[in-house]
Amino acid sequence: MAKEYKVKMLKNGEKRYIFDINLGYRSDGSRIRTTINAKSIKEGRKKVAELRLGASNVIKSDCMTFKEAYDLYLIECKKKDSPTTYVNKSGCFRNRYKYFENMKINKIKENDIKTWIDILHKDLKPGTIKSRESFLSAFFNWCIKRKIINTNPFTYVDRTRSNQKKKLNFWTEKEFQMFINTIDDGYYNLIYTTLFYTGLRKGELFGLKYEDIIDNEIHLQRTVKSVNGKMIESEKFKTDSSKRIVPIPKWLDFGSGKGFIFNTKDYLHLQRIFKNDIIKANAKKIRIHDLRHSYVAMLISKNVDIFTVKELVGHSKITMTIDTYGHLYPDKRKEISNLF
Repeated sequence: MAKEYKVKMLKNGEKRYIFDINLGYRSDGSRIRTTINAKSIKEGRKKVAELRLGASNVIKSDCMTFKEAYDLYLIECKKKDSPTTYVNKSGCFRNRYKYFENMKINKIKENDIKTWIDILHKDLKPGTIKSRESFLSAFFNWCIKRKIINTNPFTYVDRTRSNQKKKLNFWTEKEFQMFINTIDDGYYNLIYTTLFYTGLRKGELFGLKYEDIIDNEIHLQRTVKSVNGKMIESEKFKTDSSKRIVPIPKWLDFGSGKGFIFNTKDYLHLQRIFKNDIIKANAKKIRIHDLRHSYVAMLISKNVDIFTVKELVGHSKITMTIDTYGHLYPDKRKEISNLF
């Protein structure tokens, strides 16, 4: 009899229990399987039970509805996605997919997609519609991968275009210094300084523990997110590239201790406090996330190349870095002209 789990030893000596799960069979007879990682046998068995409760025993693509397929999709998403992404896919995104819920998944055609997009245009902005389209297309690709359907109905549909590209708002290093000199509260002074000189996302900042600071570097291990008003610690980052090592100035001192460096409860209030501090300092108005943009702008002003910038901010693709920050490299065009 096959053992219900395998044991994997991590580099740090910890054990992980790997459960191989059979979720049923497709109409062609192929097996639908997935794996679960758990820190204990009890935890693993609990996850297996939850999976099996949510999955059908037999999947027949010729009679499966969109709803049934999406339910299976969410089972996998819960395992691999960040808590915030999962909540979006299972909540606000799914609300916009109700048009398809009772349709047979293999009967959805281009015209159905076009009709759905027309409905979205009645009350959503182009940028929002574009993101809903992307997530829905990703779902159909998942269905192809699981052999539930053969083609993606989105393939020949023109996607919504959004010309509303936001203008980057950021501080120069001089502007930041003028602001930070007005912050007498040591705790928030350290938060703002860390964000400006590391480019961390807010969730990454509040996920920092003292043990993550090694030799003037931050070794990111986790992130913190607010899900329905509840703070959740997660080792799942926005992308695989987000779990990175970030250098910090030698003079930036986090002190010593155990546990989180910053109080995770302050995650929800940071933007409001930052806004009030900006008003008191009479500084240019920016958002807390704009400190990340300020970090990149500072790197570019110090002639750091775009590939290094990509690694430092944790983008999954260089195109994302170029699309967001490429316009901050105007002097590079002049340099190329001078080469000739």
